[in-house]
Amino acid sequence: MVAPMCRALLVGLVLLGSAVATPAKGPAKVIEGHLDRTTLKKVMERGPQRFVAGVRVSPHLVEGRFVGFRIDGFTAEGPLVNGRAILPGDVVLSVNREPIERPEQFMRAWDVVRDADTLDVLLIRRGQRLNYRWKIVP
Repeated sequence: MVAPMCRALLVGLVLLGSAVATPAKGPAKVIEGHLDRTTLKKVMERGPQRFVAGVRVSPHLVEGRFVGFRIDGFTAEGPLVNGRAILPGDVVLSVNREPIERPEQFMRAWDVVRDADTLDVLLIRRGQRLNYRWKIVP
């Protein structure tokens, strides 16, 4: 049950392209915004299983090596469906600097976001590294 959550986080946890053939190199372009803590809390209270049910993902491999999870889409009732930051085709690499490849990494990322002051999602979109950074506000 946790393994599908690992795939779906990616990304995580972001409330609110095409997958790349190779991982982008170099520094990520930072895109900043704000996230209401009340909105985040509602998603967190529903739990990781509910979050995962709202995101369709698949592993993204480069030369047979896992790079991240490609966002394939969102369900109509998922928390990301109306977001403008994370898009289908994006490859999510980490959440708050936590890798998300294995189930225990997913759960660590989930727990880190719960009490964080910021939410960072590192991803690749059409060959460009992007770091979406939301300041979590009261």
